[in-house]
Amino acid sequence: MHKVLKYFTLASCMFSLSVMAGCAGKLATAGAARVVQVAPTGVMLLQYEDGKTSWKLINPDSPRIDTQTAEKNVLKPARYVETKKGSTLTFPSGDTILYKDIPTDKEN
Repeated sequence: MHKVLKYFTLASCMFSLSVMAGCAGKLATAGAARVVQVAPTGVMLLQYEDGKTSWKLINPDSPRIDTQTAEKNVLKPARYVETKKGSTLTFPSGDTILYKDIPTDKEN
């Protein structure tokens, strides 16, 4: 009886894990990037490790401080974590800025 219970428990756990892993989408994207350009309007151009570039909106809650941080770290390698709600860019010095995708008419 104990052997059957062990196999049932093991099978239940494996099934649960496969269902959870299969249904969950990718929550975040991480990698390396660098700030190529910073505009005084609070946007920056990021260049990703694959060579693609994208304009990003610097955190509107503290645009002056984060814009200065981005300007100070132009062309320095950084680690990014991007989510749908917001993203972070962390430089080797430990400075971190928050940013978002620039909303487009398609998203509204």
